Amino acid sequence: MRSRLKSISSSAIGFSLPLPVALALWLSAMPLRADVCVWRDPERTMQKIFPQARDYKTRTVKMTPERMTAIEKAIGVPLEDSERKEFDLYEITGSVAGKPQKLGIVLALAGKGEYGTIEVVIGVNSGGKLVGAYIQRTRERVSKTLQSPEFLNQFAGKTKNDGFDVGKDIKPASADAENASRVVAFVVKKMLVFHDVLTSGENKP
Repeated sequence: MRSRLKSISSSAIGFSLPLPVALALWLSAMPLRADVCVWRDPERTMQKIFPQARDYKTRTVKMTPERMTAIEKAIGVPLEDSERKEFDLYEITGSVAGKPQKLGIVLALAGKGEYGTIEVVIGVNSGGKLVGAYIQRTRERVSKTLQSPEFLNQFAGKTKNDGFDVGKDIKPASADAENASRVVAFVVKKMLVFHDVLTSGENKP
């Protein structure tokens, strides 16, 4: 890292850039990828989606060729390289009527925004329906509206088979947030497909 920053700060026209500026230039030159993201602070955030949550278990599922083919057919685009090995499902348990019970599964995934990755977290119940969603991290200029309940609540109750077209099925977060809204909508549908394919044939929670 140090040698790379040094090469950036020494330009051909004979002046040096301040370190923060050099770092920003270096980061902006890096290819933007939508890597699989982790679910941050599960203990503190699981009740955002499942209010009755008391515990969770991480289950890592391997991506077989059959699973990848099924997912890519459903979403219409190839998977990212970082999505082709394995994927984490977070199984949520809690108390219902005083009895321990499986509540659903949390998934986390990132999409490519205009200013960086947009990390989205969703919860899915035993019927494959989305019960809640929130934006975990984003650098978009429209972050406030993108994270608003008015926008995110539109996904509640949806399954992988429902419509996710922004402007038709989903209202954009705001007039200047159509592109970012499309990223979120696609990532949400993608995770619903992941859930369906990766838990197919199981006794779902």
